[in-house]
Amino acid sequence: MLDKLIRNGQVLDGTGKRGYAADVAIQGDRIVDVGHLPGAQAEVVIDASGKVVAPGFIDMHSHADMLLPVAPDAESLIHQGITTVVTGQCGASPAPLLEMTRRQVIEMIGEEDVPMPWNEWSTFGSYLDYLQKTGISVNMAPLVGQGMVRSAVMGFSAARPNEDQIEAMQHEVVSAMEAGAIGVSTGLIYPPGSYAAMDELIEITKPVGERKGFYFSHIRGEGDTLLEAITEAIEIGRKTGSPVEISHFKAAGADNWWKAGPALELIDKARLEGLDVTADMYPYLAGSTGLVALLPEWAQEGGKDAISKRLLDPETRTKMTGDMKTGGFFRIAEWDKVLISDSRTREYAGRYISELSEEVNKTPYDWVFDALLETEGEIGMIVFMMSEENVRMQLPHPAMMIGTDGVGLAIDGPLAKGVPHPRNFGTFARILGQYVREEKILTLENAIFKMTGLPAKKLQLMDRGLVKKNHHADLVVFDAEIVSDLATYPQPFQYPSGFDHVLVNGELVLSQGKGTGARPGRMISR
Repeated sequence: MLDKLIRNGQVLDGTGKRGYAADVAIQGDRIVDVGHLPGAQAEVVIDASGKVVAPGFIDMHSHADMLLPVAPDAESLIHQGITTVVTGQCGASPAPLLEMTRRQVIEMIGEEDVPMPWNEWSTFGSYLDYLQKTGISVNMAPLVGQGMVRSAVMGFSAARPNEDQIEAMQHEVVSAMEAGAIGVSTGLIYPPGSYAAMDELIEITKPVGERKGFYFSHIRGEGDTLLEAITEAIEIGRKTGSPVEISHFKAAGADNWWKAGPALELIDKARLEGLDVTADMYPYLAGSTGLVALLPEWAQEGGKDAISKRLLDPETRTKMTGDMKTGGFFRIAEWDKVLISDSRTREYAGRYISELSEEVNKTPYDWVFDALLETEGEIGMIVFMMSEENVRMQLPHPAMMIGTDGVGLAIDGPLAKGVPHPRNFGTFARILGQYVREEKILTLENAIFKMTGLPAKKLQLMDRGLVKKNHHADLVVFDAEIVSDLATYPQPFQYPSGFDHVLVNGELVLSQGKGTGARPGRMISR
């Protein structure tokens, strides 16, 4: 008697090969057979007639670690077929927290109305232990954030580190990897990570390469400096021996859309040299981050208190306005394309800065400065800045995988606030519905490969990512004819259609389209 049996499905095994009719037998946390199994019996039988049976999807770029301690069921992830998330992205991870900088760091990365149990951990290992103790619904492959490591050792200073500080940062990276981190991530437009020069990043990443870990990078620029930033990431991989992942690949800003092709060519050239360089993306035309990212880099030094003092000073405001007009993050955006996603002042959410500033007769710059003061930085934005033509061109690239750049949210409950980016709810469904079924940019087999077998190979997961005997039973059953993303920018809190069942390590976390509350997820280390 098997534990579970998925009958009569069309198996797309994650290799990119054509699908075939088969049953999938599951015992414990493993697939024990795949094929025509007419005599098999099981305690739980799932009829997958007319449905696709595929490996569970691997989200190559996730910030779920910032919410899993308070939202362990990861509802918006499992509802789109995700069974494994790669977390600790963009230089930010919930640990390590060192005593001398702990309060300052938590104030900078935490949100007041998200009740994270920060007192439960300090080291990277104790954070992972906490999640294992409470349980999570998805597998997690954690990265340690270089920005978090730098802030733990140096606070939010822009200074170059001395030898002792470099050694201290290397020590924290090694400790995190020994505890289970698969590598390090950078967020090189976000202070304090952005204060690190390439030689510092190489030193911090050397222990990662020595331990066969990964270098994931939100690169130093995705607009004006896109090509230089990708070149830097590749060079760090070359100098340290670490496989490189370019996070949420994009060419941002209409003036830079032409750079997407040359940027992919840089990746191709590196791969021809034998370097392991890949990328991930989400299929939307807008990105999302904190509103504070609009400020010049120098204006963000020192953390929240220092930022607030600058925002209160008229002369400093004038200097910030001038710098924002001529460079930095905002040069690639326009005020009528910057949507407030969430804010401590609730009535701002879902509205564009152009209309909010006009309504109170302020310049958009002054509105931003005042809003950051009013909310103490607890305000986010969605910025429309990408090209649909580039999305269609990037998706088929052989080195491209898929990531939500999101978190696990339920459509109701205390965290269902504001208008978060719809990528949190619809990324993988959007690929399957719009870009596979409707536009035929990808075949279904290739799309599944990009979501499963390819990322499993990149991450060196030897027994996940395929529907194969003796592999972990991370599986999704969905209807390829109706799968669609329903989340929109005005109304993001909607799960996608078409997903029937999701299994993580052999346990149903989604059954007949509804979350079960099971938490069989595991930590995946190197």
